Amino acid sequence: MALRALKEIEFDRATGKLSDADYDELKQKYTALAVETLRDAGWGMRGAQPPSRSAHPSSLISHPVCPTHGPRTEPGAQFCGECGRRLSSAHGFCSRCGAALEAEAHFCNACGNRVAA
Repeated sequence: MALRALKEIEFDRATGKLSDADYDELKQKYTALAVETLRDAGWGMRGAQPPSRSAHPSSLISHPVCPTHGPRTEPGAQFCGECGRRLSSAHGFCSRCGAALEAEAHFCNACGNRVAA
């Protein structure tokens, strides 16, 4: 829960929903809670290790992509948190320009981008 809260306050700060003072206060609170939770889980004990990051290399994880700002890390997002453009992962929309696609289209009518089959 604390890790999710940290991600949410990062997003809220990036989108201007949180002031710097509120961000600093919440980050300190939830970071301490996350560290405490990890210690309680045994990761702070000698010899105990957190799960390996190599199990899910970032290059293999598909992230939605904003045509302007690149890959986004917000889970389940359909619009960019910075500019509001539709992301490439949104079904039925062009990954390059965000235009709505016709059913069974092979190319985008707006920009000519080839549509994945």
